[in-house]
Amino acid sequence: MKIKKILLVFLGLYLGVFSACVGVDPQGRGYSFVVPMGMINTTLAKQFPVKEKRALGTVEISDPTVLGQQGSDKLNVGTSFRFTNMLIPDGISGSLKLASGVRFDPKTQNIYLANPMVEELKFQNFSLSKYLTDSMRRSLGMIIAETISKKPIYNIKKAGLVGSSFVRGIDVRNGQVYLTIGL
Repeated sequence: MKIKKILLVFLGLYLGVFSACVGVDPQGRGYSFVVPMGMINTTLAKQFPVKEKRALGTVEISDPTVLGQQGSDKLNVGTSFRFTNMLIPDGISGSLKLASGVRFDPKTQNIYLANPMVEELKFQNFSLSKYLTDSMRRSLGMIIAETISKKPIYNIKKAGLVGSSFVRGIDVRNGQVYLTIGL
C-alpha cells in the first residue's frame, strides 16, 4: 500500500511538472489532469475514414474532430460524411455536429465518447437531400454517432500512464477532458 502511495505521489508530481495541468479533483477522488485535445484528435484520426453499410445505404465517415467548448460539460464533435444508396448512387455529402460526454473502459484502458447526441446535420447538395425522409435523416445521424462512439479517443496505457486500477473518474469540465487518478 505504501508503494502505491509513493507511486501516486510521484506520478502526480511528474504530471504536474511536465504538463502543468494537474489539480485536485473537485469531487475529492484524487488528482485530475487534462487529456490534450491534440492527442484525442490524433487517436481518432488514425481510425478514419470508415464505411458503414446498413439497410438504408452506405455511410462513409471521415475527418472527425473533437473540440471543447468553454463552460460546457460536453464535447463538440464534427465530422464529414458521404451517403449512398440505390436512389442516390453518386452519393450526397454533408457534415454532422454532435455533443458528447466521455466514458472509460477499464479492460481496454480506452476512453470513448459517451452518448453522442446529434445537434446538426447538414447536406451540401440540397436538391438531393429532399429525397431523404426525416426518418432516414435521423437514422443517418444515429449511425454516424454510434460509429464514432465505438472508436477509442485515447488510450491510457499507450500514453504511458498508470494502470486502470488507479483511474477514479473521467469527465468533461469546462470543455476539457479530465482523467482523475487516485488510490
